[in-house]
Amino acid sequence: MDEMGRNLLEINNITKFYGKKKGINNFSLNIGGGEVTCIVGPNGSGKSTSIKIISGVMKSNNGQCMLNKMNTADIETKKHIGYLEESPFLYEDLTVYQFINFVFSVKCLDNNEIECERLIKKFELWEYRNTLIKKLSMGMRKRVSIIVAIMNYPPLIILDEPTNGLDTKSVISLKEEILYAKKHNCIIIVSSHILDFLKQIGTNFVFLKNGEIVKKINYCDNLDLDAIYKNLYINEKAI
Repeated sequence: MDEMGRNLLEINNITKFYGKKKGINNFSLNIGGGEVTCIVGPNGSGKSTSIKIISGVMKSNNGQCMLNKMNTADIETKKHIGYLEESPFLYEDLTVYQFINFVFSVKCLDNNEIECERLIKKFELWEYRNTLIKKLSMGMRKRVSIIVAIMNYPPLIILDEPTNGLDTKSVISLKEEILYAKKHNCIIIVSSHILDFLKQIGTNFVFLKNGEIVKKINYCDNLDLDAIYKNLYINEKAI
């Protein structure tokens, strides 16, 4: 944590090559606890690569990500990260409740029974808590993955396309949980194509193009993400 006791994520010049092509180039950013940083850009802009490196599931060729002075690529640090992949992997032969307990055992964390029950009910999975994951719909599986990522409010929460496959009520529940996480001093990083969703939750916004940061802005009441997106990615193509 920083001197004020906040969580702090320091992303220092991360670069990733795919052969001779750079997936992300000199990505640097500092994010404090209670901030929701939204990563924006079209397909191929470097969003997924940056998310995977920050979460520690992919190694960079250069640079590093430090969560409270701990490298996110280290196994021990992963205990402090809640990560929702765009296409989450779940153990299908476990029940909802067994899977949640399994994830917490892998992280060597105690499962908060009260909090677990609250989230399972909030995301409308209570009647399915003893159902095998392989019998759940894709939307239900996504809700299970969200619960695992945000439960107990870890210092760093990373959500990659979290609204995909969710119904409206689940999206509302997700927004509420992100606001709760902010109050718990969590660092939250969200990647999404849904600009309206990002505007409702974001405190700052990072725009990527060709693997590089081309714009960084903070939230304001008259923020027009659509206009910024068009200027950066659409109008340029029309010229």
